[in-house]
Amino acid sequence: MEQNNSSRPPLSHDTKANDERVQHLAAVRRPELLRAASSGDLQLLVEFLSKEDGGPAAAAALARDVAILLEEAQPPALYPSPTTEGSSALHVVAASGDRKGYLQVAEEICKKARQLLLACDGNGDTPLHCAVRAGNAEMASLLIRQANCCGEGKAMLRMQNKRGETALHEAVRASHRIGMRMVEELMSQDKELARVVARDGTSALYLATSLHHTDIAQVLISHDRELSSSGPNGQNALHPAVLHSKSEVFLTLNIGICCFVF
Repeated sequence: MEQNNSSRPPLSHDTKANDERVQHLAAVRRPELLRAASSGDLQLLVEFLSKEDGGPAAAAALARDVAILLEEAQPPALYPSPTTEGSSALHVVAASGDRKGYLQVAEEICKKARQLLLACDGNGDTPLHCAVRAGNAEMASLLIRQANCCGEGKAMLRMQNKRGETALHEAVRASHRIGMRMVEELMSQDKELARVVARDGTSALYLATSLHHTDIAQVLISHDRELSSSGPNGQNALHPAVLHSKSEVFLTLNIGICCFVF
């Protein structure tokens, strides 16, 4: 049952304002926060927030306004997080792990600064992009739940990075078991998500067939018979299938042939 979101103000979709905020905050150096997010240390995060002057309100503002420029942070050996310039604390923890500690840190950050769910780093990636790319399925599920709680689930799922890719593109690229799980969850949340294509025209279905991920291609088609099959340079998903000459790929494409545009 969908939750009542009347008490939860919608998150900001102002891309320009978000970009300006990220650029401004990227100059802020917060090594303690980076350490807490990249290590999944909830206690360290709580201590960091609570020590700020002004109490809970100031802590919330700090969590909301912090971003990390890794070039100015401590040596990578201390903070081994696969993040980029402009990454928020939520980006860092989303990419760093999938265990209980990381999930707890992510949930705490969301409580303090829900708008970070829609924040973009220097590559245009959201925390969901980062979680899915890292294969952190539990983290991705948590982020989706958090976004759904404030009525922004679909908006987050459809956010595109600078390549024009959604988190679904990243899920298709993932390892088979984890990738399948994340594709299933993303498509169950938004059955038309596979209609969103990247800037170069690459659809999730094209990506799946080109990577020989036949099972994932079947899942995509089963959720939406009208999904996009487009690819780069005027191609569609049949082109890599023909090149692979795999009978199971042809079977998959024949199942969904009605969705193809030649």
